[in-house]
Amino acid sequence: MDATIKTGFIEKWEKYFPGSELPIACFYSDSLCGAEPAALPKPGDKGYSCVFGQLAAVRAGNPRAFNGENLGCSGAIRALGFSVNAPTREEAAYLVDFLVTKEKFYQSAATVDAMMQGNPSLPARGKHLIFKRWDALGKTDTPQVVCFFADPDTVSGLHALANYDSMTPHAVLVPFSSGCNTLVGFAMKELDSTEPRAVLGGLDPSARPYMKPSLLTFSTPWPKFLGMLENMDRCFLTTTVWNILKKRGRTRANDSF
Repeated sequence: MDATIKTGFIEKWEKYFPGSELPIACFYSDSLCGAEPAALPKPGDKGYSCVFGQLAAVRAGNPRAFNGENLGCSGAIRALGFSVNAPTREEAAYLVDFLVTKEKFYQSAATVDAMMQGNPSLPARGKHLIFKRWDALGKTDTPQVVCFFADPDTVSGLHALANYDSMTPHAVLVPFSSGCNTLVGFAMKELDSTEPRAVLGGLDPSARPYMKPSLLTFSTPWPKFLGMLENMDRCFLTTTVWNILKKRGRTRANDSF
C-alpha cells in the first residue's frame, strides 16, 4: 500500500467528509497479512453469524481474516468465493425453500435459479479474505475493494463522486443480493471490467439488523477508488452546496456504530 495514497486519502476524507468513519479495505491473500482470523460462530449462535456483525471489529480498527471455515453463513461463503461448485440437488432444494418459503425474498424456484445463473460466484483469489480499516493498512497490503459504511449524506457524496467522470449515469450499481455480495462480491467482479463501477449496498433486510438504521454501504473496486480520490479536489466537494453537508457531518463523528 503506497503511503502517499494512504495519508492523502485520510487528509481528503477528513477535509470533505468530516465525522464520517474511515472505510475498510479488503483483499484476497494467501497469508494473514497481520490480520487475526475471525472467530468461529459460537455454539449458541447455532453455527450462524452474519459477516456484518463479524466486521464490527474491523470497523473499530482490528484487522480480520476470513475463509470458508470462519464465515458463519453459507451465503457469505459462496458470495465471497470460498465455495463456487454448483449446489447439489439437496442444497438447491434447501436454498429454494429458504429464499422462497422462509425469507420470501424471491417469488419462485425459477426466480432463484435465474438470479444464481445471472450472478455466479467468482472463486476466491487467495486462501484468505483480509479486511482492514483504512488506517490499519500496511506497506505490503494490496487493497482490491474499499468499503464505506456511511449515512445518506456521505453516500450522496460518494455516489456523485463516482459519477463525476463517468460518461453514463450508471457508474454505481444497486444490485438485489445478499449484504455481503453487495459489500464485496459485486465490486470484486468489477475489477475485471474496463470501466469498473461502484456498488451501493446494505439494503438486504437480513443484514440490516447488524447495522445502524442510518447506515448503508458503498463499495468501490480499487481502480475506481483511485479515480475518485484523484477527483476530490476538483469536483462539487469544493462548493458551497457540499459545505452545508460538511457542517452536518461534524455532528456525526461518534455516531457510526
